[in-house]
Amino acid sequence: MESFEGEKGAAKVIIFANIFLVGSKLAVALLTGSLGVIAVLLDSLFDFVGGIFAYLGIKKAHEPPDKYHHYGHLKFGPLSGLAQLSLIFITAVLIILEAARRIVDPIALFITDLDLALMGGTIVVDIFMARYLTQKAEHYSSTALEASAGNYTSDVLQNSAVLIGLFVASWGFKLADPLSALLVALFMMRVVFMVGRKSVLELTDVRPSEETIEKIERIIRAQKGIKSFHNLRARSVSGRVYVDFHIQLNPKFPLKRAHGISEQLKQNILKRMPEVKEVLIHEEPFEKSG
Repeated sequence: MESFEGEKGAAKVIIFANIFLVGSKLAVALLTGSLGVIAVLLDSLFDFVGGIFAYLGIKKAHEPPDKYHHYGHLKFGPLSGLAQLSLIFITAVLIILEAARRIVDPIALFITDLDLALMGGTIVVDIFMARYLTQKAEHYSSTALEASAGNYTSDVLQNSAVLIGLFVASWGFKLADPLSALLVALFMMRVVFMVGRKSVLELTDVRPSEETIEKIERIIRAQKGIKSFHNLRARSVSGRVYVDFHIQLNPKFPLKRAHGISEQLKQNILKRMPEVKEVLIHEEPFEKSG
């Protein structure tokens, strides 16, 4: 419950921050006609929509299992992250096409100190949001918040490039604006592929780290009464790990004792590894090979 409320609160901060960012960039875009500013404006608009996706995805991911989703809804977290990244990718492609057109046929811009100040203010907000969301994403192991944090980290570089482009363009260098817009689009593409890869891996039941697997194996080997184990499998979704494996026990053990060993092992794993949320153990009689 604490995780849900914390993630939901962070998603609300994203929405309010983007209202300010969109307003500031819209003002500069209308005043200057800068493609670089239009590029980061579109990016912020999609961040705003992405914040809504993150909020809805986090809310859905924390719903309990139901009739149609026996294992819960955790994958809605990385799914909402992919939705955000899809919007960013489309925007980046459109910006690249328009930047290419303006490089071939550049236009002059009228830029004031107010325009530069407004863009500088957006950079300050982006730095705060990138740090805030990175901290929250790590604390709650949230792929959706990590995707948003990646957006803002990229935005710091994007807006800085646009600010430099505006400053240079104000001195009459017409190509500075489309070149800065092109740089923004490349930053956006980088975020899509870096964060998108993790979302795709989680949606396809990627295994946790080698360190996590080895720790599970050590706990199993340390459990008294187990002859051997095999078929260890684990998957990771939004920082939560799900494990199942087979253990072999003395065939003379009564069912109650075998179950007791299995239950003790399960509790040991859950206690020593908070990231593990579910452990499924299949018990088998031990048979000597040969």
